[in-house]
Amino acid sequence: YWAGACFRDGYLVLGTDDGAPGYTTGYGQILCLDAVTGKVMDSLTLPYPGDVRCAVVYDSNTDAYYFTSKGGYFYRIRLQDGGSFLPGSLEALALSNGTGSATTPAMSTSTPVIYHGRAYIGVCGQEQFGLYGGHSIAVLDLQAWSVAYTVPTQGYPQTSGLLTTAYAGDAVYVYFFDNYT
Repeated sequence: YWAGACFRDGYLVLGTDDGAPGYTTGYGQILCLDAVTGKVMDSLTLPYPGDVRCAVVYDSNTDAYYFTSKGGYFYRIRLQDGGSFLPGSLEALALSNGTGSATTPAMSTSTPVIYHGRAYIGVCGQEQFGLYGGHSIAVLDLQAWSVAYTVPTQGYPQTSGLLTTAYAGDAVYVYFFDNYT
């Protein structure tokens, strides 16, 4: 699927599928592997159902790794020397698509784009291929650990965003494709 690993300081940090059908049962994991031997250095089962189908990204400003899940969560975790996860560092932020229903979570397969204390991700609406059904690009405030705002989209933006500051002033532009014709 769209899953990918983050390589840093001799380790690979990656998420897994949960082995269950759909996205409301089964629990994915976050793993740290030795990049040379492939040995599992540490693993944690996520606290909420859902596959991890994005790439894990590292942000040096927060010294943390970030990823999303099909269960409708944005996660942050920290790694300590020796390749184990820092105890108690796994944090989950619930995403929203307007339904408030556990049967239609605000799933995300979008690899987070991290820039200046914010994360940019795509979020699925009430139905994966429904037109303007609650899909959005979510902008997350990493310090406040909250959703700063969302921008509605026609379809589900499942991809990684592309960020640029090449235009006027301090403006940040993030481009996504949505999964719709």
